[in-house]
Amino acid sequence: MKLTNNSTCKMVMSTSCSENGDEAARIGEMMMRTLGLATKVSYGDVLGPLKRLGFWLYGKQLAEVSLEFDELLEEMLKEHEKKGERKELDFMDLLLKVYQDDQAELKITRTQIKAFLLDLFIGGTISSTETMQWTMTELINHPDIFNKVRQEIKSVVGNSRLVGETDIPNLPYLQAVVKESLRLYPPSPVIIRKCRQNCKIKGFDIPQGVMVATNVFAIMRDIEIWDSPNEFRPERFLASSNQVHDSVEYNDQGPQTNEQNFNYAPFGGGRRRCLGSAVALILVNTAIATMVQCFDWKVGKKGDGDEANKVNMEIGAGISLPMAYPLELLPIIHFNPFVSSI
Repeated sequence: MKLTNNSTCKMVMSTSCSENGDEAARIGEMMMRTLGLATKVSYGDVLGPLKRLGFWLYGKQLAEVSLEFDELLEEMLKEHEKKGERKELDFMDLLLKVYQDDQAELKITRTQIKAFLLDLFIGGTISSTETMQWTMTELINHPDIFNKVRQEIKSVVGNSRLVGETDIPNLPYLQAVVKESLRLYPPSPVIIRKCRQNCKIKGFDIPQGVMVATNVFAIMRDIEIWDSPNEFRPERFLASSNQVHDSVEYNDQGPQTNEQNFNYAPFGGGRRRCLGSAVALILVNTAIATMVQCFDWKVGKKGDGDEANKVNMEIGAGISLPMAYPLELLPIIHFNPFVSSI
């Protein structure tokens, strides 16, 4: 959580949240509370006249956590403004520049800036965090696949340096592992959209304005689409496979989005597809590669169990598909690139 949080902070405001006291921990705790409340409230959208029930029950808690976020983000904005003008503008600089420009074509308020930043933190932190956890869990439970990823990294990177973002296009098996993890554990298992016009779906008349919930979790585990859909098989995403492929492929310019394939939609689809999917894939692939290259992993806390233990794969409750139990692994150094490079 702290890693993805800091990554988002670096991209948005050129600083690490961990550098500012307990900001990273505060943001993480508030995001988990927000997501828990959002889970309870959002499904009311498909309950027609009962959709306000969620706000009646949890409105006070939502208001409280929203106020906490507002105060924290206001502190960040003020701190950023104190730094003054810089040659290289980050994302927060650009937002503040538009906000302060009386001649700007598009007027934005300070509240809108904070709401947008909140979207970026929630969308860019929790989903990437849980994808990393599920991917590492599957790798720990499948040591043969773990070793294949490690050997691929070794063949491309060698034994003298740390794997980096620019190596990802040359690591197709690693990419396949992350894609397979996203297939089994999509960050948004159910996607809710409002119908823009009257339509018919499998014989059912859907009126304009009705909220429709699409179960992408079920689609990506559909036995009519996928061979052995509940098995963790990264090979299905290799070019040599006849299985359905993702619409995101890598080249020298990074992740590229091709024509959408709705059999595989961990980031949604169409014009409402997650805009941050390419950034998330770079972060997740690089983090997983680093953890595989540099560490062996022992299940449980120090002194508990042994390497033969399996991680509990039970899925918890929530719209982000969290793990039911905290992932606890003991890292054991396998390769230290900082020592090797001296």
